[in-house]
Amino acid sequence: GDITMSVNVSARNLTEPSFVQRVGSALRRYRVPASRLMLEVTETAMFVDPQHVRSTLADLDHAGIRISLDDFGQGQTSLRFLSGLPLSEVKIDREFVCDMVTLPSHAAIVRSVVDLAHRLDLTVVAEGVEDAAALTALEAMGCDSAQGFLLAYPMPPDQVREWAAAQVANVTSHSLRKPAPSSSRKPPKPRKPRPMRTETVG
Repeated sequence: GDITMSVNVSARNLTEPSFVQRVGSALRRYRVPASRLMLEVTETAMFVDPQHVRSTLADLDHAGIRISLDDFGQGQTSLRFLSGLPLSEVKIDREFVCDMVTLPSHAAIVRSVVDLAHRLDLTVVAEGVEDAAALTALEAMGCDSAQGFLLAYPMPPDQVREWAAAQVANVTSHSLRKPAPSSSRKPPKPRKPRPMRTETVG
């Protein structure tokens, strides 16, 4: 399938008068569909110039570019931002994810964010997934995607294609495995491929 590129943008980017035009020009230059670009905005960026930021995000959304609210829970975002901004995705801050298996209060927060985001028709990414227990718990909560060292470490851009191909091959090999025949049991339902994230460096 198509790969979506997520790019972090700063408050300074969002307040630049020509930012939306520059993003659009880059997409046209490299022939990348706007739907394959996700711009990640931190909570703190919302408070630099709220009116200007809202206008910029609305223009990006109108152009077909998706917006992700990064590090959710780290800053001071009001819940009204979730319904008042043109968001497609919420990323739960790693502070709540990394110890959610041993800290019930953090597990409750993660579960609540997943449920709230889904009710607002947003997808959810959990950051800081570093062990299998956390990943299993997130799957049980219905979290859409995971990002963290358990899945991949940051890598140079030229290694991403090989990494992505390996993930696709792994999912395909699992989907082709057939359950052993049984006269009394129904075959298990196929598991959905787990969306995974990696980061590039350099």
